[in-house]
Amino acid sequence: MNIDNLCMSCMNELYGEKQCPKCGYYVDSPQISPYLPLRTPVGDKYILGKVLSSNSEGATYMAYDTGRNTPVYVREFLPEKFIDRSFGTTEIKVQEQWRDYYYSYLKKFLDLWRQLARVRGLSALIPVVDIIEENNTAYVVSEYVESISLREFLLRSQTGYLNWEKAKVLFMPVLSTLSTLHKMGITHNGINPDNLLIGRDGKLRISGFSISEARIEGSELSPELFEGYTPIEQYGYTYENGCWSDVYSFCAVIYRALVGSVPQDAVSRSMNDQLIIPARYAEIIPVYVINALMNGLQIDPADRTKDVETLREELSATPGNVVSSFSGVNVPTGERKQKELEAVVVDADDNSTAKTILIAFLVCLGVGLIVVGGWFLYDKVIKDYVDTPTESTTEAPEMFEVPNFVNSSYDMVAQNPVQNDRFTIKSVFEYNTEVEKGYIISQSVEAGQVVEEGTEITFVVSKGPEYKIIPSVKNLYVDFAKEQLEEAGFVVNIITKENNGDYEEGIVAEVTPEEGASRVKGTNVYIQVYGPPPSTEPQTEESTTGGGLFSGFLG
Repeated sequence: MNIDNLCMSCMNELYGEKQCPKCGYYVDSPQISPYLPLRTPVGDKYILGKVLSSNSEGATYMAYDTGRNTPVYVREFLPEKFIDRSFGTTEIKVQEQWRDYYYSYLKKFLDLWRQLARVRGLSALIPVVDIIEENNTAYVVSEYVESISLREFLLRSQTGYLNWEKAKVLFMPVLSTLSTLHKMGITHNGINPDNLLIGRDGKLRISGFSISEARIEGSELSPELFEGYTPIEQYGYTYENGCWSDVYSFCAVIYRALVGSVPQDAVSRSMNDQLIIPARYAEIIPVYVINALMNGLQIDPADRTKDVETLREELSATPGNVVSSFSGVNVPTGERKQKELEAVVVDADDNSTAKTILIAFLVCLGVGLIVVGGWFLYDKVIKDYVDTPTESTTEAPEMFEVPNFVNSSYDMVAQNPVQNDRFTIKSVFEYNTEVEKGYIISQSVEAGQVVEEGTEITFVVSKGPEYKIIPSVKNLYVDFAKEQLEEAGFVVNIITKENNGDYEEGIVAEVTPEEGASRVKGTNVYIQVYGPPPSTEPQTEESTTGGGLFSGFLG
């Protein structure tokens, strides 16, 4: 394979093109420092391409394995805060004041990836194939898996969310891999829809591993935190980090997949917890799944599901529970959690005598409490679940991630009930020669932003090319004709036409395309203009007989 003919972004052949036909990458795009230059060799056989992602710990490159002739991923340990690397060079120079931190974190980086290499057969991992130490740093080579992120997958879906039957096929196998990693002492600390990849085989895989210092507030590295998915303990609060941290993040991802919106971030929830499962989703999500999410999304780790095995058991419960009629399910905290769930969940399948007697007893007890003024029980437990807006139970607005609508049909977006339910859609139409008529040129809110329900998004929509009529300019003087054509939006090109003496110099003789034709604004219009008439001065004998300097030679 000729490396020079490979796209450095996707490693597909360019066939001589300056822009990759598959991914759109331009061949001449530079790689900025401190990242390694394009086509830098690592380990004598891996050729580095474009940087795909980076954080305070390192950078991940697209790369090519010349030994196996296949694309791969290469992760470089590159804590920019600690190092210097001049443009175009490969060797890392560690700043003296950060030397101890650099080599301590480098050892943790190598330990993490050597452990992951030993379990490369786990179904939800991208296999590690090589670990290299050179350039005063380390590189991890992983298999290339053609995939898209879970975030992109959800945004591309028709509704933006999944039902549980589809979601569990994706998520449940990942729990087995996560459980094994936790038993090895490995926590991810960054699970979110961007770090979960769906391959062509339909399997969900975990990517984006980093040492914990890059994901937890309080270390010398800037923390990479994911709003809505990072638990409170990773923000530097006085809680211990552990397996339960991944449980929180994983439950937040499931919430996003089932509800279609990003969960409220943990810091905001710690001050005013308004995370709910809206009624229209709670009606279709099994109660045992809601229960699992309630337990896994507790703010305080002491109240949260402690390990993946417990979460898997809760997500695997036998369906059979139903939810009473209510506006939504809050995610309660502390000791009231189980009590509140019991207030709205009725076991429809258990008809045993003991259960019947217990339910009858509770009903009678409830009636008795009401008779003696037990309205406190209603206000404290049931009222959280009915659609009665109060100051303490006001629902936080739902948050939605904005898709990339550019180059999509405006009619399809504007008529999509899901998008209309989430956003307030406005439009501005303008002429455009690059984007097909009726398709979106740009959007006022950038793709990937998380916004409140009802946020206004204005689309600039293509009206297609603007057509203009070529004005009649024949027999006009060239300056006036040019002015009229340019005012109409055309580019004027002047061609001199031979003049036999019958026409005045500077008069327009012909127009191409013809006058009255409809053409796209900006089209080149050619006007033929009569040049000067032939000279009328009488010719001298010298000029007709070849006199002058050469007459003597002609004899």
